[in-house]
Amino acid sequence: MDRAEKIVVGLSSGLLGLFFLALLAAARLKAIDVPPCLPPEVRPFQTGRIDTLPDGTRQIFYVARMWRFEPEVVEVPAGKPVDIFLSAADVTHGLYVSWTNTNLMAIPGAVNAYRFQLPQPGVYPIICHEYCGAAHQNMVAYLIAK
Repeated sequence: MDRAEKIVVGLSSGLLGLFFLALLAAARLKAIDVPPCLPPEVRPFQTGRIDTLPDGTRQIFYVARMWRFEPEVVEVPAGKPVDIFLSAADVTHGLYVSWTNTNLMAIPGAVNAYRFQLPQPGVYPIICHEYCGAAHQNMVAYLIAK
């Protein structure tokens, strides 16, 4: 390897390391977390529901199916924790809560979970970000923070 190649390899490696450090810093500063898949003992569910815990935490059990989320409209208190549990009834779907860092994949046979808060009152659209068929663009639900 001649001197020019060593310089190019060194600069490329340094730049790659810099990008990696920037990615880690951004994830830490923006509190970006990877939502876990729950263990296999947690079975996928086929119907959506909403539970309220004694401390005010809302638990939303979403089922993604062609071409809707169930439940479709959910009211939650602003500033209180919201737990989303997500299961797919048919094919792979995505769940993205607009204007938040909440982004989950609905994978058949698995349950994903994520805890977050909606800081301000308002309407937060939920969209499917994984192409799931002919009417994919119509797959929308809403979280209403009051």
